[in-house]
Amino acid sequence: MFDGGCRVPCLMRWPDKIPSNTVCDVPAMTIDVLPTIAKLIKASLPQHPIDGRDIWPLMANEVDAKSPQEAYYFYWGNELHAVRRGPWKLHFAHTYRSLNGEPGGKEGVPAKYENLTIEQSLFNLEDDPGETQNVADQHSEVVKQLITLANQARSELGDGKQCGSGVRKAGTIAKGE
Repeated sequence: MFDGGCRVPCLMRWPDKIPSNTVCDVPAMTIDVLPTIAKLIKASLPQHPIDGRDIWPLMANEVDAKSPQEAYYFYWGNELHAVRRGPWKLHFAHTYRSLNGEPGGKEGVPAKYENLTIEQSLFNLEDDPGETQNVADQHSEVVKQLITLANQARSELGDGKQCGSGVRKAGTIAKGE
C-alpha cells in the first residue's frame, strides 16, 4: 500500500467542462468515480452506503476545491494497512512483498519477491512521496488523529478477523436495497 504501488496519473478531457492545461494534485480514487458520474448525469446512487464521493469540483478545477473524503483507507484483502489524510499517510505494522531494489521479471519469468515488514510509520507524502522517512516521532498528534480515523474505519469496515458493522457478504445486498 505504498504510493509507488497505487498512485497513478489520471488524464481527463471534456471540452468546455474540464479546463484545459490544468493540474490537480489533490488525491482521489476510483471509488469516487461512480458518485461523480451519477451526479453529472443526474442518476440516483444506490440506497446502501458506498465509499465514494463526488469529485467534480476537483475535476472542474474549481477555486478552493478540496477532497470530499475525510481520509482514504488502504486495505490489502481485509486488513487495514494504511490511512491517508491530506499529505499524511500512516502505515500500520504489516508485511508486504517487495522486489527490494532488484529488477523485475525478464522474458516472461517473474522476479522473486521478498517479504518485508514495516512498523507503524508516518510519512509526509508532499515531502517524501517515496515513503522513506518515518516522521511519526515528530508528529505524534497527526499519528493520534489518523489512528482515530483508522479505528472508525475498523469499526465500520473491519480489519483482519474483526468484522465491521457495515460489512456485507460479497455479492449480496440487504433486503429492501
